[in-house]
Amino acid sequence: ALKARLLLSYPVSPGDTISNLAAAFNTTSEAIISANNRSLETFEPESLATLTSLLIPLNGEPLPHFPETSIPIINPQKKKPRMWKAGVYIAVIGVVIGTIIAVAATFLVIRFKRKKKKQNLSKDDDLELQQLSLSVRTASEKKVSFAGSQDAGDGRLIDSVTPRKALLELYTIEELRKATEDFNPSTQIEGSVYHGHLNGKNIAIRRTRTENISKVETRFFTDATHHHPNIIRLLGTCVTEGSHPFLVFEYAKNGSLKDWLHGGLAMKNQFIASCYCFLTWKQRLKISFDIAVALQYMHQVMNPSYVHRNIKSRNIFLDEDLNAKIGNFGMARCVEDDTKYPDLSTNPSSWSLGYLAPEYLHQGVISPGIDIFAYGIVLLEILSGQTPISRPDKKGGGNVWLSEKIKAILQSESADELRAWMDSALGENYSFDTAVTLANLARACTEEDPCLRPSAGEIVDRLSRLVEESTEGEHTLIFESSSKPLVNTSSTTSNL
Repeated sequence: ALKARLLLSYPVSPGDTISNLAAAFNTTSEAIISANNRSLETFEPESLATLTSLLIPLNGEPLPHFPETSIPIINPQKKKPRMWKAGVYIAVIGVVIGTIIAVAATFLVIRFKRKKKKQNLSKDDDLELQQLSLSVRTASEKKVSFAGSQDAGDGRLIDSVTPRKALLELYTIEELRKATEDFNPSTQIEGSVYHGHLNGKNIAIRRTRTENISKVETRFFTDATHHHPNIIRLLGTCVTEGSHPFLVFEYAKNGSLKDWLHGGLAMKNQFIASCYCFLTWKQRLKISFDIAVALQYMHQVMNPSYVHRNIKSRNIFLDEDLNAKIGNFGMARCVEDDTKYPDLSTNPSSWSLGYLAPEYLHQGVISPGIDIFAYGIVLLEILSGQTPISRPDKKGGGNVWLSEKIKAILQSESADELRAWMDSALGENYSFDTAVTLANLARACTEEDPCLRPSAGEIVDRLSRLVEESTEGEHTLIFESSSKPLVNTSSTTSNL
């Protein structure tokens, strides 16, 4: 027999016999018995003990496949690390997938809510448009009262609209013709503005250009938060094919400030309700205060602040009680270019240049400061009764600018010159000290440098004290020459 080259240690399994193992490993029973007799002292080939080791001699290379009954049991501890890693991978994948699903679900929910919100807004807009188109004007108790009266129905809103919303009315041309007796000349206030009477209320109707309709900032008139007692309200519009569009405003019973200071068609047609076409000193002081309060609201209360750009005596209106209201609010983009008039005469259309601040006139800068400059000019009109720009007394001279004239008077420190400059309609029925204060205030408002001009809030603070003082000393008007200098040596604005 060939000598064995290798010995294989084999764990005995139940049912193994020497002959079976010899056949399985391509050897002989005698070789297996001989190999085990040499290494084991007590070897019994007839009865192999299970789980004992048995030496099997191999004559050649080991067989690649063991018998099924003799395949050794794999140690389960070697598989645990692999199973643990597989579990971790599965857990991580599960977390990632779960996160992706959660994010996707959140995105879909948000998108659905936004879409639903847009649909609701669209429905609200459609409903509002339907209400506008219905234009049920005969039921005046269901509409907001814009006439400034104190009726029980004032301030009430259309039932289906939230308390902070008011609707602009859509008028028909037939209604406006009826309100003005087919635009009868007797109803003409001035220019393209007519006085109308519709459904028991007075209204002011202005014919305008088609392109101006889209420029009107109607958002200021559909939000009740922008209703201010010193601002004229826009009630509605009338747009009809083949005809000029119209804007319908709250009616100011006592006309414009320009009518009272400089006369006009409104005076001639007796649209002024008061029997006296003359403003007292106390009324002028109150009007100055009202205008400043409206500007303070536009510049310092509204967010973002609003620049009117068209402050002038022609756009300041007086109601039945002579409370001042600024007109053309929300129409800053409709302001015409008033810098193109070649002849700056006493024609009211050319006065507008006198209200324009230097930075706006030369550089087009728009800021609250340009309204303050224009307010200063209006204040000078109230004091003097003179127009912003006037012809010279002597032939051949240049036009006289009111803002430059007051600076020269204050610099002269001549009380007599200032008294001569004041509106002659006042006579001596005014406080000279207050007039000096107002003249200095107006000069500060018309400073070339906008940084030196007071704010609307500072003006209101100063005028509120003057109004209180005028009320307290209502029967003791001071018109004698004051011992105080006309111009303070310190900055005027610092005393506001």
